[in-house]
Amino acid sequence: MKPYYEDEWVTLYHGEALDTLRQLPDACVDVLLTDPPYSSGGAFRSDRTVDPASKYRGWSQNSDGSSRKPTAEYGSFGGDSRDQRSFLAWVGAWSFQALRATRAGGHAFVFSDWRQLPLATDAVQLGGWTWRGIAVWDKGVGRPMKGRFRNHLEFVVWATNGATVDESNEYPSALIAVPTVQPGEREHVTQKPTRLLGELLKLAPADGVVVLDPFAGSGSTLVAAKALGRKAIGVELEERYCEIAARRLAQDVLDFGGAA
Repeated sequence: MKPYYEDEWVTLYHGEALDTLRQLPDACVDVLLTDPPYSSGGAFRSDRTVDPASKYRGWSQNSDGSSRKPTAEYGSFGGDSRDQRSFLAWVGAWSFQALRATRAGGHAFVFSDWRQLPLATDAVQLGGWTWRGIAVWDKGVGRPMKGRFRNHLEFVVWATNGATVDESNEYPSALIAVPTVQPGEREHVTQKPTRLLGELLKLAPADGVVVLDPFAGSGSTLVAAKALGRKAIGVELEERYCEIAARRLAQDVLDFGGAA
């Protein structure tokens, strides 16, 4: 495979996730950290098939702490309109290939929203991973809904390739409060803060780690790994996001403390 971008720390491939994962060697990475398409959005098919650029636009925070719907426009991405059965089969397929590429005892962190969380935990186990628990990301802002809980949380399915190996000296909390990336700072509609990704990587050993993200988007996982001195392999289907990720990775100064 020819990389789209490569430096001392990061290799990024432009291609479909499952096809690319099949070409990776066995046990070549230590951590799977990824934010795949959720195929979420509501109770009906018409909700699920809304353009992701609109569906996941999220909310912004005003100076007084209130929330507002952002007006920023983002590019779209594919693979986000699967029904429940096809989503289960798809996640099971790529997570199995990711398991094969991950060393024994390695960790997996897979993002999900509340609608798809039960299915995501099943799908990761279908791929052969041992489910270990859930981490909760408190984004700080969310859509206000009268008579309902405010929707300001996303979730991370945590699993391992077999038995856990106590390689980290950290004691991270399963509740991670990190502000979401503000719409004016995003380059992808579902972009995650690098600080959040760094918190998840605390469960991995500090040295000699290779991080895998088969749904790299604008490259935040790769940026976070590089900033922490970990090598990373990324895969992204959309070429425009490969371009964004390559530009971010090529920057001389990586602001790990900020939202990226």
